[in-house]
Amino acid sequence: MKHTPQNIFYHNLVGLRVKVVQHPNEGVKGLEGLVVNESKNFLWIMDKDGNIKMVEKLGYFEFELPSGTKVMISGKSIRKRPEERLKKFR
Repeated sequence: MKHTPQNIFYHNLVGLRVKVVQHPNEGVKGLEGLVVNESKNFLWIMDKDGNIKMVEKLGYFEFELPSGTKVMISGKSIRKRPEERLKKFR
């Protein structure tokens, strides 16, 4: 199934490009990179220099889908284990 703005919540986010748009931790605000891992509460984001930062799923994130479409979502809406989000879709 293709990633779309309507079904992004039900997909694995690993491999998608992301930008931290708004976050309680000002140190990660504006961080851009590739999601390399995901857990219930965190995204691991690799920046352009190859550094990996663990970012809590709070605030707002802008994900770029494989089609190039950008989708803004609240971290609260994806604050579940990836497998729990996938089960909900079925």
